[in-house]
Formats: sequence, C-alpha cells, structure tokens
Amino acid sequence: MPFLSTEQLFSNEHRILGLMLFSLLLALFLGDDSGLSRSLLTIHFGLFLLWQPVVSQKASFSSLELIFLISFIIVFIVLFNLWLATFWMLLLLSLLTGRIFARGLGRAVYGLAVVILFMQLTLVITPELFELSGIPEPIKTSFNSLLLTLSFLLVLTPPSTRYTSHVDFIRGFMVVILTLFLCMGSVLAAFTTKHPYLHALASTILIAALFLFALAILWAPRAGFAGLARLWEKYLLNIGGPFEQWLAKLSALEANANIKPDDFLEASINFLLDRHWIAGLEWQTHHSSHKQGVRSPHMVGYTDKAVELKLYAHNPIGPALLLHTKLMLSVITFYYSAKLQEQQLIKQAHLRAIYETGSKLTHDIKNILQSTQALAQVVQDDQHRTEDAAQLLRKQLPLLTQRLKSTLEKLSAPRKQRASPVSLQQWWQQLKDRYIGREISFTESIFDDCEIPAENFDSILENLLQNAREKRIREPDIAITVHLLSELVDEHQQIRITVTDTGTAISEEISQQLFRDALQSESGFGIGLYQSHQQAKRMGYQLILQDNRAGQVCFRLSNGLD
Repeated sequence: MPFLSTEQLFSNEHRILGLMLFSLLLALFLGDDSGLSRSLLTIHFGLFLLWQPVVSQKASFSSLELIFLISFIIVFIVLFNLWLATFWMLLLLSLLTGRIFARGLGRAVYGLAVVILFMQLTLVITPELFELSGIPEPIKTSFNSLLLTLSFLLVLTPPSTRYTSHVDFIRGFMVVILTLFLCMGSVLAAFTTKHPYLHALASTILIAALFLFALAILWAPRAGFAGLARLWEKYLLNIGGPFEQWLAKLSALEANANIKPDDFLEASINFLLDRHWIAGLEWQTHHSSHKQGVRSPHMVGYTDKAVELKLYAHNPIGPALLLHTKLMLSVITFYYSAKLQEQQLIKQAHLRAIYETGSKLTHDIKNILQSTQALAQVVQDDQHRTEDAAQLLRKQLPLLTQRLKSTLEKLSAPRKQRASPVSLQQWWQQLKDRYIGREISFTESIFDDCEIPAENFDSILENLLQNAREKRIREPDIAITVHLLSELVDEHQQIRITVTDTGTAISEEISQQLFRDALQSESGFGIGLYQSHQQAKRMGYQLILQDNRAGQVCFRLSNGLD
C-alpha cells in the first residue's frame, strides 16, 4: 500500500511545493560545504519528484531511467555550488511560471513561489556569483529569513480540490529569458558604470519596463497601424511562404469547371513546389501515382479517401510548420475531393438526362401504339362499315405516321427538334377523331383560336386519357369527359383542358407523390404522369390534380393564367 495516494498528493500539492522551496533555500543559506545542506538537497529532490508536473505520479521508471535519475541527483548533490543552484532554480522558475494558469488560491500560491525564486536569483545569488555588492550583510540574513518564512507559509495553505496538470512551457521559457536578461544586464551595467549592483538592477528593470510598455502599445492595432499581434499571427500562418497567395491560386484553379481532377491535383502540387523548404511531393490516387521533386528523410504524410499525399522537406519540420503543412495538404485533398464529386454529379446529370429523354420517347411510342391498336380494333369491328373504317384510316394513318417520324427524329437528334405550332382547333378536331367510338365525351368552348405545340399536347392528353380508360377497365360504369376552354383574358391567351372521370378518388398516398417522381404502378399514375408534368412545365404550362373525390376526379392542363 503506497504511503500517499495520488489524490492525497494532488490535494497537498501546495504544501509539497512549500517544503520543496524551504529545503532548497535553507540548503543555499547553509552553504555548499555543509553536510546538512546536502541532506536538505536530498529531501528537496524527493519532494520535487512528488510535486513535478511533467511525469505522471502514477508512472513507473524503467531501470535505465532510474539509474540516470539517481546519478543526476548524486552528481548534483556532490558537486553542488551556486552555478548548479542557479541552473536548477531557473528550471524550477520555468515550471512554476508555466503553471500560473491555476485559479483562486492556487494562482496566489504559484505567484508567491515565483516571487520567492525571482528575488533569490536577482538579489542574492547573482551578486554572489560575480562578487558584486548586493544586499548589505546586516540586512542579508534578515532577507534570507524572510524568503524562508514566505516559503514556509505555503505549507500552511489548506488542501486544494483542484489540480492543474497543464504546463505552458513557452511562457515559462519566456520568463526565464527575461530573468536572465535582467540578471546579466544588471551585472554588465554594474561592471561598465562602476555603480552598485542594486542601482544597476534598478536601471535594467526600468529599461525592461519601458520596452515592455512600448511593446504593449504596439501590440494592439491603433492609428492605422495593424499591430504587432496581427503581424505575429500572419507570420505564424505564413510559415514557409505566403499562405493567402497560395490559397488564392488554389481557389482560382478550383473555380475552373473545365479542369479535370487529376490536372487540378498536379497543378496545385506544382504551386506547393515553389516553396523553398519543400524538396518533393508524391501522391497516389485510386488509379495512378506520381512524383515531383526528390525524396528526403523529413516526410509529412496526409491520407484521404480519394488521394494519399507525401511531402518531403529539405530540413526537419518543427511543430508549427507541421501543422501548417498538414493544413495545406488537407486543403488540396478537400478541393480534389470536391472536383471528383463535381465530376460525378455531371455524370449523374448526364445519365439522368438520358433516362428522362428515353422515358419520354418511350411514353410517346406507347401512345402511338395505343392509337394503332385502337384503329386495328375499329377495322376488325364488324359493326363498323367498311367505308367508315376506311375513312377513319385515311384520317388517322397520316397523323400516326407523322408522329412516329417525329419520335424517330428525336431519337436521332433530340436537342435539334422543336415542336411545330399547330392551330388549336385543328389539333382538337384531330384528337376527337382519334377517339371516335371509345365512349369519351368531348366538349369545347373555343372563343379564340391560337397556335399550340401539338406534339406536347398529344403526349400529355393521351397519357391522361389512357389512365382514365385503364381505370374504366376496373370500374366499367364510369364516364370520361374532356373539356377545352380557350379565350382571351386581359389580352392574354388562356387555355385550359380538363380530363374528368366519375370513378373512385385516387388514394391519398399516391396523390401526395403524384407529379413529384415516377411511381411504380401497373394500372396508371406511373411514370407517364411524371413525364407529362415535366413536359408541361418545360413549355410553361401546369398539370395539376384539380379535383380528387369520388365521382369527380379531374386533371387540368392550363397555361397558369387563371
């Protein structure tokens, strides 16, 4: 069972810190030739191992690491002097400053510990190292006693429930650099001006304060100046080259819709090779692999579903440049994936256009076939006289031949075909002739004649009538009525055609999906209505289900002016 659990170490962190500083300061006060000071140093290192925030307290050392640690402590204790003490106190100062993020009592404890070490370094150790006159001897003992008392006050702090393991090494390093600047600047000023060390220290602190004050003013933007903070952030962003310029080139390249994904990838990689620190690049897609430049031992890789990139640098890549590099590679892969998706969408749109064109023409051929079958039934019907059948064939066969020819021309060159305008009255009469003897009632109110795209009207109306006739097979007693209205309304031509049957209403599930997509159905209301709706929309008309109730199911084709 351990002497102290991890929770107890965390809660008594400040007390361990106070004992650690007290033992170190007392060892320095007793001198490096005292046996008691070496014993205090041993205690100090033991407390440091319990307190240190770098390695987890739960971690165990290997044999080699344990030998190295014990050897370092023994050498430090045996060769203990002011220079080693200075080095060790600077290391402690960096760790303490890096943990100043603590809040409340913890922040105050670490702040007091930093003040104690800073005063010990600047006012006591530095003058002794360079044999300068620092604090007068009558006051020096009292001053050391004050530092010991302050460090011992940390032991009296109450247990803490919060523990912060994060250490800001950059902040600690900057504080150590500033402390070294103050100490060395003070020593240099004392030797140069022949002034006492304390006067030189005060002058150096004043100069450093003025420098930091000027830096604080220039850090934030004001009076048209961007500020050093913005310049610093821009420098971090542009490590290895102007990031904005490279991103602008990449965006312009991606905006080119005609460039292929592989060509885009190669061009964007060529932009990267302009950086002086990049030695070469390798990339591999699903179907090819390429290489630009030369390989080097310093490599950064980035893998995506679509491409795998490897960047080689002339020199080792640091943490900041590593993040910058991965950002650039991720941007390239993002744009490359977008290009692939764009190409896939173009293919899908092309296939969809082929599908819709084929479906529409199939629907036209089906209507022609239905008309042909109707004519065949008339010819075979014994009730019709031969003269009547021949007259009907003379009227309908040229129309069917023309429609079939038009459909074949669409198959050969669909984009070149345009519907020929036909008189509305002429088209209406031809429609009634085609449905003679099929028990369909045609009524019209043509107050003003106009020209219409006959092929489109034929396709839509024949689909509506075919659905109604198939419905009549299931419900033999229903009546089918087609009504045409053509008139001028506020100098605009209004055309409205309704196809009504007296059968049962369309189910709510089908009516909600009607015209939105092709429905799988063998009894009408399938792909034909979807194609008819799209066809009406392309020519500026509306095809809607006007009424949907038992005895009154009505589809309406109109030009949307009513």
